[in-house]
Amino acid sequence: MDENKLKQSLYRSTPIRNFDLNQTLYDTIVSVNKDNMNFNAIEFLGTHISYKNLLENVDRLADAYVKAGIQEGDTVAICTINMPIVQENLLALSKIGATSKWIDLRIKEKDLIKNLNESNCKIAVVFEDVTPMMEKIINETDISQVLIASPKDYLNPIVHILANMKDKKNGKQIVIPKDKRFKKYNDFLKSGSKISNLKSVTFEKDRPSLIVQSSGSTGKAKSIIHTEYNFNSSMQKEAYSDLPLYAGKTMHIAIPPFIIYGLNNSIYASLAFGLNAQLTPFVSETTVYDDLGKYNVACAAPLHYRFLYNQIMELKEKILELEKENSISAKIELKKCLNRLSFIMKNLQKIDVLVSGGDKITVQELLKMEHLFGVPIINGYGNNEVNGAAIISPCFATKPDSIGIPMKDITVATFDPETNTRLEDGIEGEICIKADNVFVEYLNNQEETKRIKQKHSDGDEWIHTGDLGTIDADGYVYINGRSKRLIKREAFKISPDTIENVLLNINAVKDCVVVGVPDIDKDNSFVPMAFVELYPDYCDSFDSIKKQLEKLCDDELPEYEHPKYIINIDKIPYNNNKHAFKVLEQLGEEYVKSLSTSSEKIKKI
Repeated sequence: MDENKLKQSLYRSTPIRNFDLNQTLYDTIVSVNKDNMNFNAIEFLGTHISYKNLLENVDRLADAYVKAGIQEGDTVAICTINMPIVQENLLALSKIGATSKWIDLRIKEKDLIKNLNESNCKIAVVFEDVTPMMEKIINETDISQVLIASPKDYLNPIVHILANMKDKKNGKQIVIPKDKRFKKYNDFLKSGSKISNLKSVTFEKDRPSLIVQSSGSTGKAKSIIHTEYNFNSSMQKEAYSDLPLYAGKTMHIAIPPFIIYGLNNSIYASLAFGLNAQLTPFVSETTVYDDLGKYNVACAAPLHYRFLYNQIMELKEKILELEKENSISAKIELKKCLNRLSFIMKNLQKIDVLVSGGDKITVQELLKMEHLFGVPIINGYGNNEVNGAAIISPCFATKPDSIGIPMKDITVATFDPETNTRLEDGIEGEICIKADNVFVEYLNNQEETKRIKQKHSDGDEWIHTGDLGTIDADGYVYINGRSKRLIKREAFKISPDTIENVLLNINAVKDCVVVGVPDIDKDNSFVPMAFVELYPDYCDSFDSIKKQLEKLCDDELPEYEHPKYIINIDKIPYNNNKHAFKVLEQLGEEYVKSLSTSSEKIKKI
């Protein structure tokens, strides 16, 4: 695709902000917010932290790290939920030139040991619930200090005491180990000087400064190295988008910091654009709905918007039923429901845009949600290797079945997966991305780095996403499925997304994932298997729904794409807000194996 084909009007002619890319993250945030110091930088559990107060804490934390022996080039591990320690550590470690390694909170013991040791981490900052695991494995690492942080640390003193009492009563209180290597994060912070003369390190463009983890949802999890230049370059690209990232606005962040979409496109972006980050410590599907009226921009996953949509639809259905009744109790309940619906719709009007990433959202869902909410929903597409979002939908020039256009100064093209030959517009191939903010390498894994970050015949390095898609004449990108998820059924190659998009047309279907499972009738062949999650009202009607799904497949799909098995599942499993394909593949293989080894009736999954 020729970049000149992109409609330049889809970018801002003048960016919201201009960034000096050759600065540390710390110096960038200080410089761009010099006039915003009294603005709120963070809102957390009712506590408001201004940019002035945040940077005071950052300076003090940086001083504490230096006093603890952390030097330029050292690595500090951070394993936490969303709370202000994320911003504090991101900037403090940048100031002293140390590397921050962001570890998935749900990590297993053996993987945590590996992650800490492979980067020679000296200090670990952890959410309090991780304390028992750290106590168990610390002697198998070189960690000299574990800093334990709690959301309660940011509550006012009286509320903090009450929260501790409640946790103690419910048996949830975390006890700090007597081991001197364990310390409360707040006590460590206080060891730094309130007024520090510590200066920011000199910027180095190629210095590895941030390590993030891939989710492992489509393969083995990897540690991915980025530079500070990468993060700032991402912000400059985002500044040319038409997203309303204006200083003083509030951004709801429903993505954890160990995911690049959360760390870069949400948390760091909120600082870079002078926004107020509304942090949700315990992320669930309800957060976007629960905080309506408190934010202007939301960075969340499709599951958050699905929950919001379902709540409104259920409320509307309840109102219709109550309007048919004449009892006093029904009228009272009707009034409550109407007031609740009015409250929701009024607060939706305060939202400028809903940004969706981390998993796919179908065309049908997108249109239904936008019509109901009256708010644009923007798709973001990217991965850890390209530092988060690389392709986004313009707010007011969307093509609903497209994931959008590449951000400014990012090139996207399709290549033949087998020959690496660049393909013409409209021809399906592997989506590859070229930009100046791609990852440095996978830690201790050069072989995998070379597989994903390939130098093509044009002399440029391209990131291979593993996704199949096309690009139209206007530069809009369309994803058709994962090349790794392709189902090889005899001579045919089937994209699961094609089948999923058909099955999701049945109103009773809440979620659906199609995977390839072994064909018990033919060796070395696979067949599609559909896992279908139904809305609660339809859970007892799966047999009839299944017939509708089979009929729809007959009407819409060629015979070789028909799912051989359509299975009802109580809830589609997720991993990092993405469908857990590997889990479903294993369930599917077990199901097929049971069919081939037993004639007994198979229990419904």
